[in-house]
Amino acid sequence: MSFVKWIAYLAITVFAGAISVSAQCVANGPGGSKVNPNRPAETDTPEAHFSPVSAVNDRLPPWICFSGGYRTRFEGYSGASFLPAASDAYLLTRFRLGMLLKPLPWVRVYSELQDATAFMKTAPRVPPYQETWDLRRAYLELGDLEAGHLAVRAGRQDLSIADGQLLGISYWRNASRGYDGVQLVSNWPGFNATVMAASPVLLSENGLSHHAPGNNIYAADAKLTHLAPHAVFEPFALWRVSRQLKTEEGAAAKLDEKTVGAYWAGTVGSHWDYTAEIARQYGHLGGDAVRSWAAMAIGGFTFHSGRFKTRAFGAYDFASGDQNPRDGVRGTFDQLFPNLHDRLGLADQFSRQNLKALRAGGRLWLRGNWIAAAAWSDDWLASSKDGFYNSAGSIVARDTAGLSGTHIGGEVDLQTSYRFNRNLEFGVGFAHVWPGEFLVKMNHPASYNYPYLMMNYNFF
Repeated sequence: MSFVKWIAYLAITVFAGAISVSAQCVANGPGGSKVNPNRPAETDTPEAHFSPVSAVNDRLPPWICFSGGYRTRFEGYSGASFLPAASDAYLLTRFRLGMLLKPLPWVRVYSELQDATAFMKTAPRVPPYQETWDLRRAYLELGDLEAGHLAVRAGRQDLSIADGQLLGISYWRNASRGYDGVQLVSNWPGFNATVMAASPVLLSENGLSHHAPGNNIYAADAKLTHLAPHAVFEPFALWRVSRQLKTEEGAAAKLDEKTVGAYWAGTVGSHWDYTAEIARQYGHLGGDAVRSWAAMAIGGFTFHSGRFKTRAFGAYDFASGDQNPRDGVRGTFDQLFPNLHDRLGLADQFSRQNLKALRAGGRLWLRGNWIAAAAWSDDWLASSKDGFYNSAGSIVARDTAGLSGTHIGGEVDLQTSYRFNRNLEFGVGFAHVWPGEFLVKMNHPASYNYPYLMMNYNFF
């Protein structure tokens, strides 16, 4: 019996003994994005006067409730991989339907279906653009993962380390990934600790998706909130084990890689905010040694005076690259499985691999529930002998001799998000990336353009 089927069987068994206990139907915004900083916060957004699913839930027994969400986004691009005549435009739709059972105060069973479709898209229409009726989440939770002194969740679920920068859900994709795994959580005043073992799900176009056997992540992290005022400090350790990856000589081998580091975010007074992270990787891939690292820092200042609230920020990202393609040392940072949308640019053309990136921008609250944002970034190779990697971690171009320069290119982003209420949201954006010396010399001379128009609606 597969892991997911075992969880489903266990859920039915628990439900069979259900009693009437209050349930809160929380599904983390199944219709759309919940982690985009350029999206108005819940506290600044009016509550919806009517919710179709809530109207149903009010008539159901208190130990069961449903959630649902719909997202549609018209988007396009030109200059894919920075090549001319590589363009497309299409309509993405995504529907999610979830069910929460709470037969006992300390037992939760949650399942969620997902159907993602790409209309008018050039074939092949496959994940992450299209996925027909898959089981996105299905887990059993014992205890309270958010507030309980001890809780465990097992099954298909969302996971996050360092605010999604090393382990995340890639929510912007039409069909976002999940993880099959187990996490154990302990919550205390000023302290939260999590240990987990999981494998990322490989999305299939039709039918139930599965994780890849042997591609596993083991992780531990802690969130400390008493070390500094209004701040969280998160040390973490991850161990990735994977099979059939290529060494520098091209042979298939097993990856045994450890990532250790810390994430720190907080505010100073009512104006300043900051975020920092550093991560070090070591281990081996077959006979190759893994020696890489990454760091990032963001500083922001919010102006509360004047008619409109405004935030300006500056950011720097570094992810190491490989210095020699034949020395048996892998210096390229492994970005693991992050949520990268709009962290290195709205166009999502860059990864945290062999990268030096400088970014600056601003955010303007036209109203509490309406935000406009703009950003500029400049991107460079960390090592001239390593390649430029796209957001999926695949090499677009590489000059192993290091004679093509290091400037990848620059990007300008414009976007706005308006939340009519906590259920309904509209968004518009445009990103333009122009190629630098490296891409031009490597015969990738085209600019990349990415416009989108979006609507989210949560039914609960």
